Amino acid sequence: MGSTHLFHLGKTKPQIVCQGGTRTDATIQNLPVLKGMSLSLLKLDPKMMREPHWHPNAVELGYCVSGKGLMTIFSPGSVHETFTIEPGTLSFVPEGSMHHIENIGDTPLQMLLCFNHENPEEINLSTSIGVMPNHILGDTFSLKPTFFAGLPKSEKPVFITQLTQTTTMLINWMTNRYKFNVEGVIPQVHTKGGWVKMSNGFLMPTLEGISLYSLRLEQNGAREPHWHPNAHELNYLLEGQARITLFSPGGDVDTFDMVPGDMSFLPRGYLHHIENTGPQPARFAIFFNNVAPSDIGLSGCLGAYSNDVLASIFKVPVSYFDALPKHQSDLFVVGGG
Repeated sequence: MGSTHLFHLGKTKPQIVCQGGTRTDATIQNLPVLKGMSLSLLKLDPKMMREPHWHPNAVELGYCVSGKGLMTIFSPGSVHETFTIEPGTLSFVPEGSMHHIENIGDTPLQMLLCFNHENPEEINLSTSIGVMPNHILGDTFSLKPTFFAGLPKSEKPVFITQLTQTTTMLINWMTNRYKFNVEGVIPQVHTKGGWVKMSNGFLMPTLEGISLYSLRLEQNGAREPHWHPNAHELNYLLEGQARITLFSPGGDVDTFDMVPGDMSFLPRGYLHHIENTGPQPARFAIFFNNVAPSDIGLSGCLGAYSNDVLASIFKVPVSYFDALPKHQSDLFVVGGG
């Protein structure tokens, strides 16, 4: 029997297939356990574009897996920003802001798109214009209604289309308030078991309701047993092999293995661990539906209680816990070597 918390995103047939690109979605429709989060895998061939669109009910946090892209975000206040995205960079889109993605490289562009809603909505520019009366559009742009009457009107969005010409403007902005190079920062946690690079509301102030950790586990390394009191966790395995054990209220235990392309959903407050089960490093993109996800690990948790308390729980002599280190803070990443 398969795990209800595991989803083979990379092996799932894309729900949207266009000439030059696809999108595969994991929402509450095909992963019912999801709450307050969902994930999409977008693939664009060179010179292809995901048309301008917006999400009325969710923010979007993108992680560039491969390729090179260009994004423009149009926000309230008539603010528009254009920036490049490269492997290991994040792109944040506020709820309701118009945005597009185009592949400006010579190789396919792959992006993980995480939303802070289990069933994100979207409105595409290609279908939105056609529903407005031509005379209203004409008055808006000081044009005759016949101008807009000449535009094709369709109930089906273009979604992915080929650019009529390549981008000629010089785009080389390394920094932007909606962009963050998470793989370029020094790990906030680094042990022989691996490291963690964090993006949160402190490092990327524009984030709202979402964040990401980049986790690398060395051979035999593990993310210690822990839980997040204020956030759900959505994992995507980029490289390697891994195993997760999830302990739920009511005593249910769910242990499952992951390979690249797999994602898993770990509900808020549920105890879980992550371990590298392969010979090579395991790399995760880990999303949270909070700008500052909190964490409680067993290493620091057990150190907060006396041996008397622990002995009474486990029905062993007090001296049994003399050898237990009293860590005053969580170790976060353990094992390795």
